[in-house]
Amino acid sequence: MIAPFDVVKITLQLQTQQRSYAFLRPTNDGMLACATRILRKEGVRGLFKGNLSAEYLYLTYGAAQFLVFDTIESALRKTSLPKRARSFIGGALAGAIATSATYPFDLLRTRFIAQETGNKVHKSILGAIKQIHAEEGVRGFYRGLWPACLQIMPYMGIVFTSYDVLASSYSWIRHSMLVGNSPVLRGLDAVQDAIIGGSAAVIGKTCVYPLDLVRKRLQVQGPQLTNFAYGAVPKYSGMANALSFIVRNEGFFALFRGLTPALIKAAPASAAVFYIYGYTRDFVLTVRPE
Repeated sequence: MIAPFDVVKITLQLQTQQRSYAFLRPTNDGMLACATRILRKEGVRGLFKGNLSAEYLYLTYGAAQFLVFDTIESALRKTSLPKRARSFIGGALAGAIATSATYPFDLLRTRFIAQETGNKVHKSILGAIKQIHAEEGVRGFYRGLWPACLQIMPYMGIVFTSYDVLASSYSWIRHSMLVGNSPVLRGLDAVQDAIIGGSAAVIGKTCVYPLDLVRKRLQVQGPQLTNFAYGAVPKYSGMANALSFIVRNEGFFALFRGLTPALIKAAPASAAVFYIYGYTRDFVLTVRPE
């Protein structure tokens, strides 16, 4: 369901032309225009490019992220750190470790989305792995890892901290004398983890989004650069060079290309993850023997 938003987001991130910005009206280089162009050129299948790599990424990343977070957070409970500091540190380290472990799948997804329909660089996941290893070596699978870790560490820290703050605020409101018995709040109790998790993702994603865009630009660097995104992406020497080049030649707001589909995708995805996490946590706590 969320794959088309990912395809549109990455396609917009790899665009380099000067763009117009409009408030509450469509533009020629916005999300809807991009989706329409993909449908016209590639059909419905074009909105699901790289989906298999994405599925591998989501499954492995989600499992690694929560496993590492719970382990680190449990260890930090023995310290004198406040709960919110533990949430931030645990989220940051969990995000960095999970990102590093699953990064090749993220790179593969980007390259499958960036390649042209009539001039495919990679025809299968196995073929892509062999080609990247032959042409670029092991380092080729980790292009853009540095901005990815710089992005994901504060992102996951912000997400888990925002979740903790929003959950505490909701709990305070829920138990206040003024609105505690509100039927609206009682109805939200069952899905509070989903709502708070989605809101936390929106906050975190917006804060670190420029690094996500730079990561995507770096992921297509290499000997096949001109065959991705219709050869539009310039050659960058690294993260700092990419950031300065984009701001200088495309404008500051170009760092936020694709933010709208990114938020539309991140909010429900994070909501689902936190809902399942909260449901599983509550279930384990209810069946755990005293």
